[in-house]
Amino acid sequence: MPRKPFGQRVAAEATEWIGTPFVWGQSVKGVGCDCKGLVAGVARELGRPEAETLYASFSGYRADRSVPSTVLLEGMAATFDPAAKIEPGCVLLLKHGGKPAHLAIATSEGKAVHARASGREIVRETALEALFHLHPLHSVWSWRR
Repeated sequence: MPRKPFGQRVAAEATEWIGTPFVWGQSVKGVGCDCKGLVAGVARELGRPEAETLYASFSGYRADRSVPSTVLLEGMAATFDPAAKIEPGCVLLLKHGGKPAHLAIATSEGKAVHARASGREIVRETALEALFHLHPLHSVWSWRR
């Protein structure tokens, strides 16, 4: 049986994180993660080097001190490639308070998995339309091959 394309493997792994509690600074499926930990944890589960470099790119990140937008953008550019469109597995950089500050992973047509610190504090899959209403899309990123 042929192996699934990498984006589909990312999307499938991200859906396995649904229900994981939101915990700042963590990246452990079923135990706890935040939005950046979700991306790092998915990378780790797939044996990708992004798992080790992602948090290093966001040094100083914690609940009471978010990553400055410039550092977040530099970290994304150092780890991923810009993408022209949303496809399964793409990492979505979303705005919070008008600045890039939240990450999600596109899963299927019109949906994404993300971890959010307000509302239901678990990883969940959300329709892009509803997600973008709360957090407008800043940019779309693909995993390096």
